[in-house]
Formats: sequence, C-alpha cells, structure tokens
Amino acid sequence: MFDQFDEEMKRRNVEGALLFGDTTLGNPDLTYVIGGNVVRGGVFFKRLGETPIVIVGSADEETARRTRRNKRTRTYTEYGLEKIMMKYGHENAYPHLFAKIFSDERIKGRVIVSGRNDLASGLGIIDQLRKMGYNITGETSPTLLETLRETKSSEEIEEMRRVARKTCTVVESIIEILRNLKRKRDHLELNGEPATVGKIKTIVSQKLLAENLMEPEGTIFAQGASAVPVHNMGVSTDKLKEGKLIIFDIFPQAQTSYWCDMTRSFVIGRADARAKRIYDAVYEAQTGTLEYLHEGVTGEEAVSKTCDVIERHGYRTVRDVYLAKAKSVSSGLTHTLGHGVGLTIGEWPHLTFGNKRPLERGNVVTVEPGVYFPKYGGARIEDTVVMSSRGVENLTNAEKELELT
Repeated sequence: MFDQFDEEMKRRNVEGALLFGDTTLGNPDLTYVIGGNVVRGGVFFKRLGETPIVIVGSADEETARRTRRNKRTRTYTEYGLEKIMMKYGHENAYPHLFAKIFSDERIKGRVIVSGRNDLASGLGIIDQLRKMGYNITGETSPTLLETLRETKSSEEIEEMRRVARKTCTVVESIIEILRNLKRKRDHLELNGEPATVGKIKTIVSQKLLAENLMEPEGTIFAQGASAVPVHNMGVSTDKLKEGKLIIFDIFPQAQTSYWCDMTRSFVIGRADARAKRIYDAVYEAQTGTLEYLHEGVTGEEAVSKTCDVIERHGYRTVRDVYLAKAKSVSSGLTHTLGHGVGLTIGEWPHLTFGNKRPLERGNVVTVEPGVYFPKYGGARIEDTVVMSSRGVENLTNAEKELELT
C-alpha cells in the first residue's frame, strides 16, 4: 500500500524514488503515485521520510491537486523547466530538471527511477544523472512500486468491487441473451439473423459502454477449438452452435484505471459427455482452490492445489513442465493459476510455480483454472478475489452454469 512507501524504501536502502512519464495512460506506477489520471503525466519524487512532490504542466495542475494522494504539487514553470530548456537544450532538459529536484531535496544516497517510458531515452537520462554523480540504482521484480501496488487499500478494494459489480451485470445480461437465442435446425438466431461471435461481442462492447467501462484489450468470446489458444479472441464470423463449449473472458477497465477480470464457460443448450467431464474438472478445481486460499498461502501452493484436482480427473497440467517432466503441455491445464489485478490486468502477486512469497491481506488475484483440447475446445472459470485472514472475498460472484437452456 502507498502508506508503506517509507517502510519499503528503508527495506531497499534507497533515499529517493523518481517516477515520470508523458501521460498516466498505460503508466500504472505513475497513476498510482499521483493518485489518479493526469492527461500529460508529470514527475513524482519522494525522499525517504518526506512528503512527495508532483510536478506537472500548468494545464494539469488543478487535476493533479484533486487526486487523492497527500503531496506537494508544483508546475514545470515554477520549477524553472523553460529556463533549463533554454540553457541545456530540449533534449537535455529532463536530466537537469531531475538534478535540480535531487539538489532541492538534498539527495545524497541511492535513487530508483520508475515509470513506463521509452527504454532508450530512459537509459539516456539515467546515464546523464550518473555522470552528474547521482547514485541511480536498478531493481528486479517485484520492484518497489510493484510491491506497494500488490496490496490494495480499502479505497482501492471498494473501487474494484464497483468495477466487478458492473462487469457481472454485463456478463449476466449476455448470458440471458444467449439463453434466449432462437433455435433453428442448423443454427441459432439473434434478431432474425444467424447469431455470430462478432455480433455477441458487439453487444458486449455496447453494454460495457453503458456501464462506463472500457475494453482496451478487447474481450474473449471463443467457441470450440478456437478457444484452445488461451488468449485467442474468437473468430467473429463463427456462427454460434448448440452444444459447443464457449469461453467468455471479459476484462474491462474503469475510467479510474482499475481493472476487473472474469471468465465463464458454457454451452448453449445441452452439453455432451466430454464437455461435462471437462467442465466438472475445472469447476471442482476452481471451487476447491477458492476454499483453500487464505492469507499465508504461497502462489506455488495455490497452483499445486489446482493441479492436484485437475490431475485426479485424468488431465495433464503445466506442473509437468515446471518439474521438467515435459517440454510442453498441449492439452489439459496448459497455464498457471492466476495473477494480480489492479491498475494492470497482470501484476503481482502471481499464482504460479516458483513464487514462494505468501499471499497477504489486501492482495487481489484471479483464480482461473482451465482444461483444453486442440481440435475440440475447452473450459475456463475465473474470478477476481480479495485475500483476507478468513479466506477470500469473491468480487465476481456471478452464477456459474454449464448449460444455457
């Protein structure tokens, strides 16, 4: 959490933390430290034990002041950026601006630099700062900001509840549309025309917009074998057919930049025996893992629990790859269990083999087992949950059912 900034800086033995970017869009670390969205981004600096300072353009000053973080807000003009540009040239202005910040904040020790920026220009800035004598240090993942972001505050969790409720509303409305499609001899109809993946995804987009949600990375609605590449978005021209497994994976983002992630799998009409076996294995694995999860469980322990269930049903799992029993797994559970959700759709903590860090209260993660078979299809069930001392709070607690009849 943001309140642990000083504690985490002490643990990493750093005196300063610098973040910057041209926009907060696609820059979750900068969004997090500023406490909201600022169109043209800015500069954030925190000295250990001191109130952070945020520097933005004059057009963004009022927006920056209204964000939720307790900080000092200045404009580039107040910090003399224009004079620095005239003296050193536009291309060298930012290293000298940052050097002025370090000097004003009396920085002598190690400083980390973060934020999503062009790698080449970022390295250029770091090189210049090091030549000026500043001790700029790199980080390994999880970085300082990744660590702060992975435990959500009560305010963040409430916002994620709100986004999840809206997401569930969209999913439930789509399921009702699918349940009520007209059955024809060889196809399903929507408004008198063949129902296709593309038409359903258009409705999904409209309903998300009505809930004031965005889909920057699209939505997965994939039928049959097209769902086996796990992140395949679906084939727009595919006509929906009764009895075929469909994976509906929806991951919208709110204007506050917080995301939600949930998946439901089903068939329209009646499922065959194979689809039932696949779905039952996935459902049991997800339900069992949700019941098992609690504060203190590691990411590796969580995914191992899921693999135990899937393997008992006779399917292979990705555990074979991690244990070097196989080079790859093309069927069964082909991916790990889950990931963190917040200002990105894939962040710490990760529910995967090799992650021995214990889950903590306030972590928000997905739990998304799946079983897949090439040339046939598969099923995946996913919820976004909040960790607590008593277990998990399921933010996406919409109904799970195999057959839409």
